[in-house]
Amino acid sequence: MVLKYIKNITIILLLLNAAACKKTAETTTTKKAAIAVSVVKVQQNDIKEYLTFNGVTQYQKKENIRSNVTGYISYMPFKIGDHIGLGQTFASLRTKEQDALKEAVKIDSSLAKFIGPIRISSNATGVITVLNVTQNDYVAEGDILATIVQPKSLVVQVNVPYEYEGAVKIGSVCEIVLQNGETLTAKITGTLPTIDPAAQSQVFLIALPDESLPENLNVQVKTIYKEAVQAVTVPKKALQTNELLTDYWVMKVLNDSLAIKEAVIPMLENDSLIQISSKGIKTGDTIILEGAYQMQDSTIVSIHN
Repeated sequence: MVLKYIKNITIILLLLNAAACKKTAETTTTKKAAIAVSVVKVQQNDIKEYLTFNGVTQYQKKENIRSNVTGYISYMPFKIGDHIGLGQTFASLRTKEQDALKEAVKIDSSLAKFIGPIRISSNATGVITVLNVTQNDYVAEGDILATIVQPKSLVVQVNVPYEYEGAVKIGSVCEIVLQNGETLTAKITGTLPTIDPAAQSQVFLIALPDESLPENLNVQVKTIYKEAVQAVTVPKKALQTNELLTDYWVMKVLNDSLAIKEAVIPMLENDSLIQISSKGIKTGDTIILEGAYQMQDSTIVSIHN
């Protein structure tokens, strides 16, 4: 009888021990591992939001050198890309009449003054971009021999949609970003009083008299649209939204271990930062920078920056 009693007690203890081990195993299994994230502090920054437009370089002043008589080019030392000054001899011409007088000069030397080369002078200072003739070519009176651009007349032409007419005006400071990454700072200096009927855009001009750029170069023009001083900002990578872009939030970290969802309202933004408005976020708070994609509210995290 005693042995049977001891045997029953032993079986009960074994069952209780097994149940305790199972419960411990289940607790261990259901406990989730912390998600590794990188974090950043919410900061205050001056932030500027830019409007960006496409622009193209143009030379406003171009002069054509024309022939003043009909004849043959007897002398022309220039080529495309050469600089030429105002009043400088561009070419010399000889006419058929002058060729005919060469024999008459042998009889009457007083006619020699009529057979000298006819000088064609440049009517501007600049760079020769078009050259239509070479030496010994025959030209008629009024023919265009070359085209000169004046470097000081360089402008960037920008087409601005009319909806931004209040934000872009003469005197607005802008940044011109070249294709090689170089940035020039200038001001809008003029505008054309017409609107493109199809695009509904207006042409603004930015004078660059001291720059040496090729014509028809595509550039980006950035000008300040809105700005805020000491705004509460977070990196763009920290901001999350739903598929419809109607709700925005960041994941705030409490006690270096618990991530909670805080709703925010996005405002101004630049290339890397975005200004936010939120009741639950203030300067100095810790938020998740990376690792929060599709994270649920009240998630356990571990910080690894």
